[in-house]
Amino acid sequence: MRTFSPKYRISDSLLAMIADAETLNAYIRSSKVGVSWLEAIRLDVLIRRAHFSTAIEGNPLTLPEVKALAEGRRINAPQEAKREVLNYFAALGWIEKQENAAITEKRLLKLHQLLTQGILPKSDSGAYKKRRNVIMGAGRIIYTPPDPAEAKPLTKALLDWLEQEGKRAHPIISQAIAHYEIARIHPFIDGNGRCARCLAVWALYRRKFDTEHIFAIDQFYKEDHQGYHEALGLIRKEGGDLTSWLEYCALAAKTTLERTRKRLEELSLPKTAGRLELTRQQERLLLALKASDGLSAEEMQKNLSVKKARLYRIIKPLSDKGIIRSTKNRPVIYRIKS
Repeated sequence: MRTFSPKYRISDSLLAMIADAETLNAYIRSSKVGVSWLEAIRLDVLIRRAHFSTAIEGNPLTLPEVKALAEGRRINAPQEAKREVLNYFAALGWIEKQENAAITEKRLLKLHQLLTQGILPKSDSGAYKKRRNVIMGAGRIIYTPPDPAEAKPLTKALLDWLEQEGKRAHPIISQAIAHYEIARIHPFIDGNGRCARCLAVWALYRRKFDTEHIFAIDQFYKEDHQGYHEALGLIRKEGGDLTSWLEYCALAAKTTLERTRKRLEELSLPKTAGRLELTRQQERLLLALKASDGLSAEEMQKNLSVKKARLYRIIKPLSDKGIIRSTKNRPVIYRIKS
């Protein structure tokens, strides 16, 4: 029976970034934001995860186009590009239902099937590769993964590690190792990168590190596209030592969590609001007020495309909860209460 034993060390840099990420994650979990604000953030993160993870592998859809697909709107784009994104949405939705489920071989194959349905032939979707595959770069082969005969035993060894020793490692470490090992094995004929990044999301979620689904590390990887691929390639140059890769993934997690904290702070409500559930129009209004030095009733009407009577029904709960205040002199200006 094949076993997996990743080679790495806990460097001072890795330890410091994990500590920072833990602090940020604890802050995010305790942040007081309205329920519907969190729903808006979750939807945005779903869109960003699907966009940036597929874009890493060349999907041409823009972020607004991916958003349109998430909202059920039609876009003029190649069918395969749309299918890749819609598949990613389906895979992320499926992961959310696996909160307490073990990451087994059967479930990993199901994840791959969700990611590649309608793109790969049925015989290749949700199945180990039956022929060799290579990774190309600049018109040449830059990496040749293990043979097809090795795909199943190597993958099963990784999954056994995740369910045993991996559970004793920090979530950032175990997800980074799973991410790299799937990319290294390349167990499927196609869709390995998407599967590796989805598995990383799953590994974090089931270890309770991203229970709210409100941060998207894939955005960091896409924005640092060259650095991401260099970090993956550096492991081979370092004899399989994963330390530098773990440091890179910890930096990605820390940076992403810092962005999430900043966003939650921008969207946070005064303590007087409690757990007020906001309507979409109230969300839009608060974002507009936060982005300005105050707005008149006429400006708010224009921003929301509503009549005056409707506007005051939107404003009243926010005013009653002490979230917004208005000036006493004319023209009346509404602002977020400090």
